[in-house]
Amino acid sequence: MATVGGQTDAWALRLGGLLLPLLFLGTAGSQLQVTTAPSSTARVGSGALLQCRFDVGGLVALDFLRVTWYFWEQKLAWYELGRSQDQPGASLPSEKELESGDASLSLAVATVSDEGLYRCVVGYGTQQRQGNTTLHLLAAPTISIPRKPVVADAETSLLCHVGRFFPEDVDVVWMRDGQVLKGSTRSSPHRNTDGTFNLTLTYTFTPTHSDASSIFSCRVRHDALEQPIQQDVPLDIRAGDQTGAMVGAVLGILLGAGAAAAAAIYFWRRRKKGWAVSYNVPDVQVPERCLLGQEVTLHCSMEGTFPEDVAVTWERIHSEDRTVPESAGDQESPEHQPLFPALPPGWRVTEERAGTRLTSSLTFTPTLQDDGARVRCVFLHEAKRIREERVSPEIRVWARPQVSEIQVLPEWDPRDKVPFTVQLHNFYPREVPPIQWGWDGAGSWREDPTQIDKNADGTFTATSVWRVPSRSLTRPELRVRVCVQHGPGEPASERELSLRAAGLLRPPDVSEISRTESMPTGKGVTLSCRITGHFPGELSVTWLRRGKGEDTAVILRDSAECRVEPGTAVLARDGKSFQQETRLIRLSPENLKSHIHLSPKKEKEYSCRVGHLALETPIERSTACRPRPPHLGEVSHPQALVPGQPETLRCLISGFYPGQLAVTWLRKGTGEKAPRPLESSDPHRMHTPAPTWAPDGKSYSVESELRLPPAGPEDDGVEYLCRVQHEALKEPESRSSGRLRVQGHSESTKASNT
Repeated sequence: MATVGGQTDAWALRLGGLLLPLLFLGTAGSQLQVTTAPSSTARVGSGALLQCRFDVGGLVALDFLRVTWYFWEQKLAWYELGRSQDQPGASLPSEKELESGDASLSLAVATVSDEGLYRCVVGYGTQQRQGNTTLHLLAAPTISIPRKPVVADAETSLLCHVGRFFPEDVDVVWMRDGQVLKGSTRSSPHRNTDGTFNLTLTYTFTPTHSDASSIFSCRVRHDALEQPIQQDVPLDIRAGDQTGAMVGAVLGILLGAGAAAAAAIYFWRRRKKGWAVSYNVPDVQVPERCLLGQEVTLHCSMEGTFPEDVAVTWERIHSEDRTVPESAGDQESPEHQPLFPALPPGWRVTEERAGTRLTSSLTFTPTLQDDGARVRCVFLHEAKRIREERVSPEIRVWARPQVSEIQVLPEWDPRDKVPFTVQLHNFYPREVPPIQWGWDGAGSWREDPTQIDKNADGTFTATSVWRVPSRSLTRPELRVRVCVQHGPGEPASERELSLRAAGLLRPPDVSEISRTESMPTGKGVTLSCRITGHFPGELSVTWLRRGKGEDTAVILRDSAECRVEPGTAVLARDGKSFQQETRLIRLSPENLKSHIHLSPKKEKEYSCRVGHLALETPIERSTACRPRPPHLGEVSHPQALVPGQPETLRCLISGFYPGQLAVTWLRKGTGEKAPRPLESSDPHRMHTPAPTWAPDGKSYSVESELRLPPAGPEDDGVEYLCRVQHEALKEPESRSSGRLRVQGHSESTKASNT
């Protein structure tokens, strides 16, 4: 082990610790395998373990291990560079377990909202594999049967409340002495605030005294049960009211048989109407989240046997912890504000009676003042001494954020990181949904918003900033993406921005090559070229040499004859771009002037070629070339335009140097005073390819095309111009096609004039 001054060399220790993993990665990196179970099952309220095993073909070096778990697209837990992070309730194994190939995810308490697709992504060195597993959740149902006495020969209902089960599919039946009874009525499942379900199965019949010996049972089958559960209920049957018979007998003596019969019928009806009450009132169900400004309906129902004239009222219970201030009138109102029958504007109550079920519905459009409030539903019948009330869970108002387009902050340092930002407008409550940034070809990272502001209407606006190192900007097609998760069951909002569309890329300006004596005459010459105004700062510089009459140029590298100094990019004065100077130093014992100037016949051409992210083709400057203005050839066109047929105009531009120029096509219609430039919205199509080297090797040429749409009468007499801008021109030059005629139109016009 190497030591310096009696102390262990830390670098030697580090190298020794990494040597084995590096050797291993070089040979076994391609052996990475990830295995997950297709699905897992857990019970609501208990812990859950999602299995994920990986194998790297040998020992695991944690310095090269990356583990990330996703729930749908939400990042739950991750391990990288010896550090692990996770969301509350989720955790990864210990490092010792990771070294053994165990990357399983643990959930402390599983809820219904945790059900869905999970993704285990494992990276090792340059390799990455993933596996998917689906978590299914189960909640076993409970049975509750109200036990109330029934009256013989009077219609009654048996209610079986099945509660807190998940998933929704459940089999419930009423049985009598072990035989399934037909004709039961099953309510629609109601979702609880925790995501589980409730329902009620009602069996209505007219019992007799003989039914007292029978056993009525409610049986439930469900995936969360290993075997069906069942609850029995014996009937407590009471005799009917004898008052009617007694009075009937007395009236029979006094009034005769006819009157006695009428009285008996009267009291039988009263007895039938006054049977023992057997009913059920489920809880008021409130959606987990009520969308701000979107109408919502709450339901309250009574099932079973109850008087027909039961009244239903609703009242609102104010929240004790309000997030939005009440108006002065609301602050002075009592704790319970009745909503029925005098409802606020837009609030309405409807009722529906179907068989043995009475349903009252409250419909309203939630505002922020409703957040945290509750409502009470009351079934009332004073004569029968019925008062059943149910209070709803708290109303939670939610407003989906409006996600802006991605932008680049105006103030930033090009030497550091580029700040991309997105804003979430008008969301509620203040908790910001997960925001994930990333770019194509790379992973994604969750970013917390840097700023949260409260709006005047009580909603919130958040700003998230993601900073990308400038050195990571390597392709103009690279796209920065952001994904905002709104919550379970809600589609995510995605935005993306390419580097080109962001306006970040700035192409370099390359000066002409200058010559300076870098050594005494005869000992060497320095050629230099200044490159300015580019972003990002990374670019490629190549020096080339071409002999007189040679077809190809030779790339120059450091040797005994020359030294190449590409230069270093430094921040320019504008604070938003870079500049640098590149040099070619010719080292030779001979006088080099004859090689680079004086005699054109002996002159060698030296070129500086600059490539950059913002350039489609490199910029090249040469010692043998000076800026040359372009020559515009005639605009080729047909003798006449054929109606309904498209045509193409061409303009040859040649003899220019350097190769950068701009070509614009213009159109001047009949009666128009001046031509106008054609735009992308016009049906015309302009195409100017990249310029190519001319045969002389010192200039460029290009042919620009203008594709005309099918000709019509309005095109008769139209004129097109090809306009060229180039650094060797003081002003743009144009070449006209002359006025074009539409075949048949001009002749008919002349005949008409004659």
